[in-house]
Amino acid sequence: MKIYKNRKKKVEILTVKEWFEHCPPTNQKKQWVDKRSAKEMAKFWTDNQKRDDFQLYLKKVSKELVFNYALPEISTEFDDYRSPRKTDLCIFAKNRNRKVLISIEGKADEHFGENYIDKEWILSINAKIKNKKSRKLDRIIELYKRFNSDSEFINLRYQLTYWLAGSIDEAIRNEIDTVFLIVQEFHSDITSKKKIDANKEDLDYFINFITNSSHKRINKNELIGPIKNLFTKQINLYIGKFQTYIE
Repeated sequence: MKIYKNRKKKVEILTVKEWFEHCPPTNQKKQWVDKRSAKEMAKFWTDNQKRDDFQLYLKKVSKELVFNYALPEISTEFDDYRSPRKTDLCIFAKNRNRKVLISIEGKADEHFGENYIDKEWILSINAKIKNKKSRKLDRIIELYKRFNSDSEFINLRYQLTYWLAGSIDEAIRNEIDTVFLIVQEFHSDITSKKKIDANKEDLDYFINFITNSSHKRINKNELIGPIKNLFTKQINLYIGKFQTYIE
């Protein structure tokens, strides 16, 4: 599998150094350090053996899965507003003759974004009051409608809602009918069990919500699905948690 700088697929990334040069995290000083997810993602995905291990994990449900290429820090748009979300890594793959999208969010013990929807909603109202051109509130309202205007939507982590929305719409644009959302966790001696447990609770709540309570939780190195409903726009969705320990 080749890793490219962007969708043009002209600049290939072969090393951790090249990953940093071409696709650095937003907060380089804080995020690009050993045992934090941004740098560990680069280390993992530029290692052929580790990529093979991950591929075997996905073959639990996609027996003939083949990775084609990957794009780090790719924008996956789900609306026409500014500042589209970015996914840590998107892998474009095939299972026999069917196209597959694998959307990966790397985590050490970082939360799924700073806030839940309820707080983001209030912040977006305040932003609209200060600046009528602000579209954050419009984005959240559209997401609310997308999630069936369910009142429980406000209890979800904001990052998880737009991760799903962006991945599903990326698949639709590319005529892909199968999507994997994978949380790739990097545990080490510096990660906080309290934060990891909080992430698990947030992810489990999200899974319970989007599966209409048919799945209530996910364990490490597990895959659940296919989920196919109005939240996924009838695309076959799998959700997974791939966990490794860093010495």
